[in-house]
Amino acid sequence: MLEIVQAAHLTTILFLLIGFAVGLATNHTYLRLIHAGLLAGITVLMIFGVPCPLTLVEENLTGTSYEGSFLAVWLNRIIYLTWFDPKSVFMMDIAFAVLVFSSFYWRPLNRGKKNSAAPNRQET
Repeated sequence: MLEIVQAAHLTTILFLLIGFAVGLATNHTYLRLIHAGLLAGITVLMIFGVPCPLTLVEENLTGTSYEGSFLAVWLNRIIYLTWFDPKSVFMMDIAFAVLVFSSFYWRPLNRGKKNSAAPNRQET
């Protein structure tokens, strides 16, 4: 069960990292808004020092130690960036959030544009 929760945690992190590039490349409105909303929620949790809900589930499953399977140990190292101190991780999160939210300024959403592939229908 721990591996499933950590895989969900890792998937969320990958969505945050890869979703930004995909959202910019495609300029898909909903993808960018969901991505920014998720990042905003995580950043607010970090600012107030509240642990991620997935982290709480992991701690509940493991107690306080992350001893277990090879997969669980390595997913833990990747998810929590154990080779960085917490202040550096916090600063990286803030910098990434600034980049993502500033992208709405330098790459605005495609709102109100018609799909150019759709045929124009005129009533007679």
